[in-house]
Amino acid sequence: MTIADRARQLRHDRNSFVHATVVRAQHPTSAQAGDEAILLPDGTIEGFVGGQCAQSSVRKAALGALQTGQSVLLRVLPDGDVHFPDAPGACVVVNPCLSGGALEIFLAPQIPSPLVRICGDTPIARALQQVCVVLGYEVRSDDSATGFDGATAAVIATHGGAEAEMIRAALDAGVGYILSLIHI
Repeated sequence: MTIADRARQLRHDRNSFVHATVVRAQHPTSAQAGDEAILLPDGTIEGFVGGQCAQSSVRKAALGALQTGQSVLLRVLPDGDVHFPDAPGACVVVNPCLSGGALEIFLAPQIPSPLVRICGDTPIARALQQVCVVLGYEVRSDDSATGFDGATAAVIATHGGAEAEMIRAALDAGVGYILSLIHI
């Protein structure tokens, strides 16, 4: 599976991760510009953005990027004079390996948008779907009492029916915010 395929799978499954890309490498590093990896919240690295010496620095910076939600240009530089152009705003760490070499790795956190589950096909439900999309939420909608897993919020906007089952399913799934707008 390619890094792009793995990233698509993680996005589809609504999992957070960091996409790391080597943008510059200076020998004797083992990484090359264009090398990529996925870093998961548990610290797992899938792919290659440098050898053992760079991995701990990449892992630490990637986990920080996940916490802040901000992209980072990580510069892994040997101690001493390095002929790398200045990069204002970059995070600089010293490469602990004696072999030397320098890397610049762009770390882009991928954090899924909050999911709002909307039940119902009423004018209010349709309008709320549009508002949620504009505000950057992911929206899933249908009239079933299933599919609440991973939802941040649930809105029951129906004209009567299985609202109690929908509310129960949302509670059982651990949804933090539940709003019922029943129109009879």
